[in-house]
Amino acid sequence: MPDLRYRTFRMKVYARLYPPDLTPQEREGFLTVLDRMDEDGMEGFFDERPLEAQIKRVVQILKEARDLGDRINVLDRTLPVLPHAEITEYYTRLRALGNEIGDLQAAGILK
Repeated sequence: MPDLRYRTFRMKVYARLYPPDLTPQEREGFLTVLDRMDEDGMEGFFDERPLEAQIKRVVQILKEARDLGDRINVLDRTLPVLPHAEITEYYTRLRALGNEIGDLQAAGILK
């Protein structure tokens, strides 16, 4: 199960979504965005493409995981070290998203 809280792991999942039918120019753009670890650029790339339902779901999972990860990072800096209900809820959701990614990977959706 990938730790979707962190950009590095989310970008690895994006890399696995590499569409095989890209033109050389699109391929270069995809790889540039990937090298820059640019999640905004990657989201924009996939927003512009027609996607199969399962791939679209992976992109939605990654967007949600990014939002949750960002919120956890903010809360980690502002709340005491003790467990906090909101942080626990976000981690639970991230684990569920990670499990869903794992299920899609097992089904052969992610290469």
